[in-house]
Amino acid sequence: MEQLPSLNDWRVLEIDGEVIDLTAAGETAAPAAPRIPDQVDDLLVTTLPLRHMEIETGTVAVLPVSVLNNGSRPAVVQAHLEGWIDERWLPVPNVQATISPGQHLALTIEIAPPRDPSSEAGDYDVAVVVRADAYPNRYSRLGVRLTILPYDQLDLDLLPAPERTVSWWRRTAVLPLQVRNQGNRPVALRVQASDALEVCRFDLPKAAAGHTALTLQPGQSQLVPVRVTVEHFPLAGIGSRALPLSILVTGVKSGEPARRLRTALQARPLIGPWQMASATGLLFAGALGMVLVAVLTALFLRLNSATPAPRSAVAAAAPPVIVVNLAQPAAAPAVNAQEERRATRNGELDPSLPLVLPDQVTSPGSGGPVRSYPAPAAPANNGSAYSANASRSDSMTYAQMFQEVGQRYDLSWRMLAAQAYVESGFDSLALSSAGAMGLMQVLPETWREWAPVVEASDPFDSYSNVLVAAVYLDYLRTQYARRGYPDTEWMLVAYHWGPDRLNEFLDAGNRWEDLPAARRQYAADILRIAKTIP
Repeated sequence: MEQLPSLNDWRVLEIDGEVIDLTAAGETAAPAAPRIPDQVDDLLVTTLPLRHMEIETGTVAVLPVSVLNNGSRPAVVQAHLEGWIDERWLPVPNVQATISPGQHLALTIEIAPPRDPSSEAGDYDVAVVVRADAYPNRYSRLGVRLTILPYDQLDLDLLPAPERTVSWWRRTAVLPLQVRNQGNRPVALRVQASDALEVCRFDLPKAAAGHTALTLQPGQSQLVPVRVTVEHFPLAGIGSRALPLSILVTGVKSGEPARRLRTALQARPLIGPWQMASATGLLFAGALGMVLVAVLTALFLRLNSATPAPRSAVAAAAPPVIVVNLAQPAAAPAVNAQEERRATRNGELDPSLPLVLPDQVTSPGSGGPVRSYPAPAAPANNGSAYSANASRSDSMTYAQMFQEVGQRYDLSWRMLAAQAYVESGFDSLALSSAGAMGLMQVLPETWREWAPVVEASDPFDSYSNVLVAAVYLDYLRTQYARRGYPDTEWMLVAYHWGPDRLNEFLDAGNRWEDLPAARRQYAADILRIAKTIP
């Protein structure tokens, strides 16, 4: 049965066709008695020893009901609860017994709310209704208030991170923290992070005063990316050093849950065992070279102790020739890359901003900008097997990467580059609040489905991320072409909106003009930017 909201959120209740007006709990102080009026019958005389019950989830509460057959005929009496209550809470929905005239009988109704978020804490006003087959038009109704007691249960979990080792050249790691409220009441939480050695800086979403705040409803979970930047590294060491980290989630109000999660990062020293061995070899080679130079110098001076022969005049060196590469692209003046990326993430594309050329952005697999501009390599053969995990010894620009992946799946490489610009602003470490990862903002469920197809393992590696996005785009294009929608715009909308939503939209008989403006603008922006890429 679908989870029903608490009765405190409603004003009107209908039982047996009778409309009962209820006053909202927030307007006046809640009375001790139930808010459903009683309906007393002189033939089916019903009494309740309890009119208010407090129930803990995961237990069985027994509500006693006393019934007197005040009529002249034997009757099969039925007692049940009516009102805003989940049917799963009632092991026996209808309790019945046969009562002779003048007989007084005690019945019991069991109420067993499960211990899970569906049993929300709060007051539930219900009615005990008693009917008898011998008196079809007669019934008794007595109001009862059930109070489901709150309980708190908070679960913390760190999702698999692509890299938990930091170094002098890669100082930042992102830890995806999943917080889930398994209790039965809303909780307001603070998330804080610290390290025992005090060498790290932590960046949390919407952080204020060193922590981030979030509110979770019962059963709700949220992904909190914790970005850790190590500011002080060991200078030398034999191996990596563990940096203990602590993530603390506490309740804003007293009495709410508090949980601590401990983990660690591995920090590589600047000078490791291989660097030490290399430095020792270089020192030895340098000392040996100095000895050889000294010996050769002594021999040369001894052989040339006689009067030196006249030397011919040395020809003057030719003047240097300075070559200026006028074809190298230059960034437009007064353009802030951070502002451009912020505008892209907010979905506001300013046509006056300069477009980032594919050869001017970060090379796949590295964190620094590419300053050389080699000619693009020939795209990979479409029929050759190549996985995202294959080792690449040569450097590759984004232009070469998009050309290679685009030809493999018969996709426009300019469209792929424009989509990466719109999705993440060419940020290979981008992580959205919904969990979308990397250059093409691939969702976790999409990554789990398609990464094994291309043998990809790191969603924050540029080549792997674009490869998974491309095979997914190829799949979407094929599916919608079979449905009669072969245009590229439908493929892009399915990628951005999700194929399930788009299928529902098309099954309802809608057309392109009926799409939300934001979905159409997403596809239009990508195709417009793709046309500007040389």
